[in-house]
Amino acid sequence: MALTFSISTDRHLLNAKDFPRSRSQSCQPEELYQPKVFHFKRHENLCFRSRGLWRIQQGYVRSLTWSLEGDPVPLGFWGAGDIIGYAIAQSHPYEAQCLSSVTAEYLGSAYSFSPEVALAHLRHSNDLLRIAYCRQTEKRLLLFFCWLAQRFGKAVTEGRQIQPKLTHQEIANSIGSTRVTVTRLLKELERTGKIRWDAREKIVYAKTFEQSCEYMYHKERTS
Repeated sequence: MALTFSISTDRHLLNAKDFPRSRSQSCQPEELYQPKVFHFKRHENLCFRSRGLWRIQQGYVRSLTWSLEGDPVPLGFWGAGDIIGYAIAQSHPYEAQCLSSVTAEYLGSAYSFSPEVALAHLRHSNDLLRIAYCRQTEKRLLLFFCWLAQRFGKAVTEGRQIQPKLTHQEIANSIGSTRVTVTRLLKELERTGKIRWDAREKIVYAKTFEQSCEYMYHKERTS
């Protein structure tokens, strides 16, 4: 039976505050025996203490682990329809942070995911790993933008508009750089006519997008 969440009085519609988040609290599976829909704010984390899975219905989420030095390592960026959770990623520690307002359905720990879901996670992790190992930071940044634009972008007259709104620090974490370097490179990419990056919209221009996708996926075909 499909869940409807357009009516605010629906008992399945809960906010993130209704879901225990502190380390002293635990998510009890017996309390979550049926799918429920939760609302999260930007920067809030989805709860995985019962190791259940989530299906994102609206918004954007990034999944993370950490290096031995304590730096965040991105595992994937997810949107509507994607299913995420520790049981799929098999990475510890594991965290899923909201990049926007998010509506997500808790599926529970007994939910069986398909092989296609696992393959999607593997593809995304492989893409991000290949981007991270591009030696030139500017190229790495541009490839990351083009990957986001292809996965979540919207076609506009000038090229592809990136939907998730990321801070300079979040971008830096995603490509293994620093916030200062990202800020400098954004100005350089704008100056050279490869992107438009302002408070209103983030656009990768069509020629840049096509060239970067050809570089990334041509190398994938020939490797």
